[in-house]
Amino acid sequence: MITVKIRLKFEKGRSVMFISHLDVIRVFERAFRRANLPISYTKGFNPRPKMTFTPALPVGTTSCSEYMDCEFDEEILPRDVMIRLNNVLPIGIKILEAEVADNKLPLSSLNAASYVVSIEDGSNNEAKLRNAIKEVENSKEIFIEKQSKSGAKQVNIIPLIYSIEVLESNSEGIKILMKLSIGQEGSISPSVIISVLERIAGFEFEINYIFRREIYYFDGNKKIFPI
Repeated sequence: MITVKIRLKFEKGRSVMFISHLDVIRVFERAFRRANLPISYTKGFNPRPKMTFTPALPVGTTSCSEYMDCEFDEEILPRDVMIRLNNVLPIGIKILEAEVADNKLPLSSLNAASYVVSIEDGSNNEAKLRNAIKEVENSKEIFIEKQSKSGAKQVNIIPLIYSIEVLESNSEGIKILMKLSIGQEGSISPSVIISVLERIAGFEFEINYIFRREIYYFDGNKKIFPI
């Protein structure tokens, strides 16, 4: 039997920013059925479409760099999959690119993501923020409590932070670029980083939005992107 694996890059916009990763999976399951695409199914009592996604996007975060791999039982062109899905997907979710996934970097190996975080501007916010970022950069250990299957544990987040920097500051707010670890080796969300910066600054930063700009594999020297 012919099996074709196709990799899709898609965006999750503001209109769907509060739906969960599980809801996104359900959206695609319905979309494949509505588009009448020949997606493969798992065997067993409860067959499911063969789809693999990048690490879950935190609820409330938008993105233009989400990826999924899907398998098909028939020969089909990536562009056809993209067009047919975009015809039935809800507003806020859109396929941006499609390629054959053979010999591509496995999505499970992706270990880094970059985020743009916008916070409200205010009196001395930028100075307080820059000082807090500098303290994080100079720290070897900052511990937070994380929940796991075995219970709460203390985790040093410094190895999970690749970089934090202020991109720009204007009347609309202060934009911060964060490059953070994701995936199986450890992950941390931008909102947790903001909480740490607030603790250091002794000041609460109001978040306007969080946007995941890129997701990739980082080997310590260069970025390798899924598409």
